[in-house]
Amino acid sequence: MKPVFKPTVLSVVVFFCAPIPGVALTGGGVLDNPAGSITRQVERNAERLVERAANRRIDNRLKKQTHSLKGSLKTLPEVLPVYTATGHKAFNDIALEDGFRAVERQWLVTGTAEEIEGLDHPGITVLERTTLSGLGMIVARFRVRADMDSLKTLRRLLPELADRLDRNHVYSPQVGELQSSGEAEVPPHDSLCDGAVRVGMIDTSVATEHSAFRDARIVEQPFLSTEDGRGDLAPATEHGTAVAGQMVGRVGETGKARLPAATLFNASVFFRRTKDLSGATLQHLLEGLDWLATQNLPVINISLTGPDNLLLARAVRKLREQGTLLVAAVGNEGPAAPPLYPAAYPEVVGVTAASRTGDLYRWANRGEQVMFAAHGVAVGVPHPDGSVITDSGTSLAAPVVTAALACGVSGGDSEAAALEALIDQAQDLGEPGRDRLFGFGFLPY
Repeated sequence: MKPVFKPTVLSVVVFFCAPIPGVALTGGGVLDNPAGSITRQVERNAERLVERAANRRIDNRLKKQTHSLKGSLKTLPEVLPVYTATGHKAFNDIALEDGFRAVERQWLVTGTAEEIEGLDHPGITVLERTTLSGLGMIVARFRVRADMDSLKTLRRLLPELADRLDRNHVYSPQVGELQSSGEAEVPPHDSLCDGAVRVGMIDTSVATEHSAFRDARIVEQPFLSTEDGRGDLAPATEHGTAVAGQMVGRVGETGKARLPAATLFNASVFFRRTKDLSGATLQHLLEGLDWLATQNLPVINISLTGPDNLLLARAVRKLREQGTLLVAAVGNEGPAAPPLYPAAYPEVVGVTAASRTGDLYRWANRGEQVMFAAHGVAVGVPHPDGSVITDSGTSLAAPVVTAALACGVSGGDSEAAALEALIDQAQDLGEPGRDRLFGFGFLPY
């Protein structure tokens, strides 16, 4: 049995964004024989007519609702106090007018040390200055008076930093529809490669004691600290355990992991909001990405979503410039939902979810950000209580693509070649070529 490693190292980090150089993002799946292909195309056209009618009904119903986030976030109060694991209040998690959420009256800015010194204004309190060496950024977190808590006000007050500051947003893991809380029957999947792959993810903590990880090598670093010595935020474990299971978890007693010889580096950034919901501040998200940036990882999985943010965009660009491929879930907010980030940044490989038979997940976001579809509907995943449950969502599809890309790059392919290989292998299930539902197509791994 290989040991599970949990070093106690502190660090910092960020995210990425921009077209993948050298890859022409056109085309679809590979056709085996002309006659069979024509028959399949006719069948698909008929299926599409039925699907489009159903989708129109869904879209019409959803368009009557607000275009802000659906579902679980709307169940949170407008002001949610967040506490540390020892019971001290850390901050308020508040609802914003656009439907997203943020830490109340907290903002982040990046700049030089001299520029950050310019934050010394009445009504502004600098809480923390952090050097993110892996991302090449210096970030300051600051609190403002209630009457200054708007982007318009801060841009007027700090014109030289106007294009480098944004809220300390709170991001959410892409929780789908839990279909069973009991033991699930899990169809086995094949290992994608047997090499010593290094792969990263940013998520909740992982329940490494689960039997699915008995042969896994997981290096985990938490990023949940608060200022003034009030302790760490209470960690969550369910989501990250499921996502890690899609990459390095074994299926049953005789099954294999997709990446059986991999080392998975996990930045644990999600705190427990309620019994069932978790969240991650942008500050902790950047710190976690910074740590991952220092680990020499070819691919990082990001199964979380939230708003566009200037600092997140800068981090994504930096990671991409350093040669890291970023794979992100496109979101579970429904067909009429707006794009969510980081998947919607052009540098990121956006992944949607489908069933094993290629049926699109009904709550998956759609749009130009979708690059691939993978199995993420009715998936058997490990749960921290030791069981295997059935769950659905784009969060569970993204790590399948992450695993495939990690195998390609670790096997000697360039980033562009690894992406082109997936494009060639994708089954074209939507409109011919790349489309807004399946991207280049479904990867049956």
